[in-house]
Amino acid sequence: MLQDTNVTSSILSPVFSHEVRRVLVLLNFGVLSAVVGLFGIVTNIINIVVFIKQGFSDTVNISFLSLAIADLGALLPLPWMAISVNPWFLQADLPFNPSETISLTGGHPHVCFTRITGWITAFVAFERCLCIAIPLKVKRIITRRVVIAVNVTIFICAFLSMLPVYTTSYHGWKYFPEMNKTLLGILYTDNMNEVQGISLFITDLTAPFCVFTMVLLCTVIIRVKLVQKVKWRQTASGVATSKGELPTKEKKVVVMVTTISAIFIVCFTPVPLLMTARCIEPELSVIGRYANMNWVLFSTAFVIESLNSSVNIFVYYRMSSKYKEAFNEVFKRGTKT
Repeated sequence: MLQDTNVTSSILSPVFSHEVRRVLVLLNFGVLSAVVGLFGIVTNIINIVVFIKQGFSDTVNISFLSLAIADLGALLPLPWMAISVNPWFLQADLPFNPSETISLTGGHPHVCFTRITGWITAFVAFERCLCIAIPLKVKRIITRRVVIAVNVTIFICAFLSMLPVYTTSYHGWKYFPEMNKTLLGILYTDNMNEVQGISLFITDLTAPFCVFTMVLLCTVIIRVKLVQKVKWRQTASGVATSKGELPTKEKKVVVMVTTISAIFIVCFTPVPLLMTARCIEPELSVIGRYANMNWVLFSTAFVIESLNSSVNIFVYYRMSSKYKEAFNEVFKRGTKT
């Protein structure tokens, strides 16, 4: 037995009419996410090339490369998702239903790589936090082998977290009464609710809050420790350095990581908040009473979340002299660094 997904609510929220929902979702998914996605795809390819050019003598470059790969993976589905909500594309005589096939071919891959981005950002923030807290011991703890192992583990765990989705849902032929056609759509197995219910609670609610908390906590600790070191220098009666102080290069990396973490926190916050709202109000779903509000809010949060994967190149170029030097060398620019 298979479960059909053509379920609609008899009563929709008056906050957003169906027409307003259609326009805003088309704007967010069809225009803004496409622009952000295409821009981010180009910038992350540049980031990957530049980080490979820089080399990996500094372990943080390994994590930055992994972050660029994850961001690229999160943005690649966006152009396809933009096409799938285009009215002209929807009206074409297609053998599949774009509104149903978009989930497995675009939405879930995006979510998977977004999870990877979150955990790598958390790991980088944690690594830099250790550099501030225990600068003399961190090199022995965070070795190149450890960094590679952590990043590879994050990718593997994220891919495995998608198994419940792809083992309980798939594409198959189904009849659409409103179109009077049999098209390729999404179908679910009988145990979908039980399997995905537990899985989504862990991956879409608990895990994001853990990532958010870890990034926020490490960012606060980094900031507090840096302020403490500045105050110590001001009261040290002309003593410029100390045994536990960070070198200038490390300080620059810390500031860069702090900026990336802050951008992540701002862009990442809306989705966990909306997931929490869903738990409080079950009608805030794709088929609930507040379905229109759900689509508008989540499509807006989707664009904001995607921005996090697109703007890091500005942070790297602005704050890292090594990145700028490698960037200029790759693109044969004559700017002095």
